[in-house]
Formats: sequence, C-alpha cells, structure tokens
Amino acid sequence: MKYQNSSLRTVAFFLFAALFLTTGCSTKNEVTELFTPDKIYEKALVYTRQEQIVRDLETKAAIDATLLNEVFPREYPYDKGVFFFVGIVTDLDKEDFKKGYHITLNGMKPVKIEKVKESDDLYKLMPNVNSWGRYFVVTFPPTEAKKLVIDFGVDPYGSVQLPFQRPTRR
Repeated sequence: MKYQNSSLRTVAFFLFAALFLTTGCSTKNEVTELFTPDKIYEKALVYTRQEQIVRDLETKAAIDATLLNEVFPREYPYDKGVFFFVGIVTDLDKEDFKKGYHITLNGMKPVKIEKVKESDDLYKLMPNVNSWGRYFVVTFPPTEAKKLVIDFGVDPYGSVQLPFQRPTRR
C-alpha cells in the first residue's frame, strides 16, 4: 500500500506541474508582455539615427530621424517619396526655430512637413520620443540613391548630418 500511495503522489505531482506550466505559458500577462519583443520598435531602432548640435561644449539641439520607408514599407513606399520621422529638441522658442532651421536630403528640400502629435499612433510607436521634443513626418521626393544623408541645421548653432543606407535587397 505504501508503494501505491507514493506512486500516486508522484503522478499527481507531475500532472499538477504539467498543468501549472502549460497554463502559465498559454496566456499573456503583464509580466510576459514586458519581455515580448516589439517588432516595430526594434525595426525603427535599426533605421534611426541621432545627432547633437554642440556649441561651446553645450548641446543646443538633439535630432533623431527614422527612415519610415523601411519600418512601414506599405504605408511609406519609396516610389511615393522618402519619409522620415524627425524629432527635434532645442532650447529655441517655436518662432526662432521656424526662422532658423533647414533640412535637406542629399541636397533636396522636403516636399512636405507634417507635425506629429502625442496622440498620433506613429508618435507612440517610434523610439526616443519625449515630451520636450517636436516631431514631424518629413517627406522628400522619390530618389534612387542608395546612400541617404539628411543635413539638418539650426541657426545660430550649426548643422549635423545623419547618414542612412538603403538596403540593397528587395
């Protein structure tokens, strides 16, 4: 009888353990979602460049740009233009910034600049956003260039270049 009782306990233990492990893995909860990779965020990080405009050993502007054509190829196809999510953090007020900035892609001026609000889905999906920045979708004309270089400047501080490489496989 002792032998039968201990085998029954062992079987019950293994059944309970199997049940516990399978039910714990079958549903998502807050803990597992913390460790689940966010594919859009990861892809956006790969296609994001950051630079700072420094003057007199002080950061005067921080610029982030994400190549949206690679992150969302259906929504932003290359034949419609080259699209960037651009974030700027600077100490200049809105009017001084508007008067004194420039942005080009391989020497081309943008065809469209749209402000992105905190409530927009794109804002929520992109890396490196913060409440101090101003965010825009900047559209440039279509280009066949494989090397893309954004030149971004803020007067009176200077400018920076953000290089991107278009993937060769498609």
